[in-house]
Amino acid sequence: MTIARSSARVLAVLAVHGPASRAEVSGLLWPESPQSRASSDLRTALWRLQRTGADFLDLDGQTLAIAERVAVDLASASEWAKNVVHGAWPATETPPPPDGCDRELLTGWDEPWLEHPREHVRMLTVQAIEVAAQRLLTAGRPAEALPYLLQVMRMDPLRESAAQLLVELHLVQRNVHEAVRQYRRYRDLVRADLGIEPGIGMRSLVSRYLTAD
Repeated sequence: MTIARSSARVLAVLAVHGPASRAEVSGLLWPESPQSRASSDLRTALWRLQRTGADFLDLDGQTLAIAERVAVDLASASEWAKNVVHGAWPATETPPPPDGCDRELLTGWDEPWLEHPREHVRMLTVQAIEVAAQRLLTAGRPAEALPYLLQVMRMDPLRESAAQLLVELHLVQRNVHEAVRQYRRYRDLVRADLGIEPGIGMRSLVSRYLTAD
């Protein structure tokens, strides 16, 4: 099925922002156009969407919304992250993150209305994955925590709390060489990017193993 770009943008706005009035949607998508032109563009986008024969939307007067029967990946990822942060599951029973939740929201799209939601979901997801890793590590399951921490570090290489957990994990497994290597790798990164040193909590983990460097 091929969906016109304008129709795809309507679906994206509603998936990201939730139900909205026609005026709100047209204002987000065509902010520089007069309201009458923006409303006309929205009607055209909705008409093109209806021509596909797929029931993506629920239309309630002036309100537009993604149909409940349509699965939205963002909603699934956000729900998982909120449940993890609020401790909805025991550490050892936490389901894995939904596929793709470590990717940027709507990668390649350059839309002003995406900036805040994109950063919001990134921060929430990073926090949730790190929390899941920390709970597994506390539960004595470092091997299961490792993929989560590596995922966090891919998403945010400068995140010291995750980098410190990664060092702790290797020390728990008695992999001192790897713990020191990860510490030095992170230290060199923050020195180069931020001009600072790792915090004292992270340094104290490996200080006994470091030569002067």
